[in-house]
Amino acid sequence: MSIKMIVTDLDGTLLNNRNTISDKNIQAFRKAINLGIIPVVATGRIDSEAFFFARTIGATDYLISGSGGMIKDYKNETIIHRVELDNDKIQAFLKIIEPYDEIFAQAYTIQGCVCTEKSFSWMDRSGWAKAHVDEFKEKQIVVTDVHAYIAQKKLGISKFVLSSKNYALLDELMEKVAMIFGVEVVRPMDYCVECIPAGVDKGFGLIKLCEYLGIDLETVMVIGDSDNDKEMFEVQGPLKIAMGNARDSIKELATHIVASNEEDGVAEAIYEFVLDNREA
Repeated sequence: MSIKMIVTDLDGTLLNNRNTISDKNIQAFRKAINLGIIPVVATGRIDSEAFFFARTIGATDYLISGSGGMIKDYKNETIIHRVELDNDKIQAFLKIIEPYDEIFAQAYTIQGCVCTEKSFSWMDRSGWAKAHVDEFKEKQIVVTDVHAYIAQKKLGISKFVLSSKNYALLDELMEKVAMIFGVEVVRPMDYCVECIPAGVDKGFGLIKLCEYLGIDLETVMVIGDSDNDKEMFEVQGPLKIAMGNARDSIKELATHIVASNEEDGVAEAIYEFVLDNREA
C-alpha cells in the first residue's frame, strides 16, 4: 500500500543535535504534503513546544504530544484524546523529587510547563541543547508550589519530565518514581526521564489517531530513535524506520534503518520509501 501518513518523533529524529530541523528534512516533508500525505509529529514534548516544530514541516493538522497523552486535531480545534495523572500520583511524585537538587522537573499541563523556582534554576544545566533552552526558557511557568498552582488553576498534569546531567541521580529517581502505582517511567535521552500515566504511549496515540482519521495502519510510516518510540514500533502494520543513532532496541523492531539525525535520516526515509515509490 502507498503511504498516506508519516509520523515522526522529534528529539534524536527530526531534530538534529542543535535542536533544529534541516532544510533537507523540511523540503522532503513539503514534497510529501504536495502528494497529499499527512505529516504528524509524535513526541514526548508538551503540545505547545511540539507545535512549534510541527509548523516548520507543515504538520499543523494533527499532533501526538506528551508521549501519547494528548492527541489533538488542530483543523477542527478538537482534543481527540487526553490522559492525565491522578491527584494522588501527582502528590506522590512531588514528594519524591522535593528534596533533590541538580534536577529540572517540569509538570506538563494544557497551559504549559510548570516548575518550581528551585527547579527552574537548573534548566540551562540539565542537558538540553542551548537552542532549546533559549527558545523555551521564558515560556516556563515558574511557581512556588506546583500542586497549589495546578489546584488553583484547575489544571491536570499529563506527565512529569525530569532532566539532569547527573545520570546517577536520574537512575535513583527512576527507581523511586517507578514504585508509584499507575505511573510508568521511560528514558528517551540519557539526561531525560518521562513519568507518564500507565498505558499511555506513542503506540496508543498512533492507533487512536488512525482510528479517528479512518487510516489503515499499513499506510503509515513511523520514524523514531528512542525508548519512548518503542510502543509505536510494536504496533502491527506501519512501515517502521529507525534512525542510525537509534537505540538497539528500536533498530531491532524496525523495518529499515536510515542515517542519523545529524545526517538527515528523516529526509532519506521520505525520499526512499514515500517519494520514490510515488514517482516510479
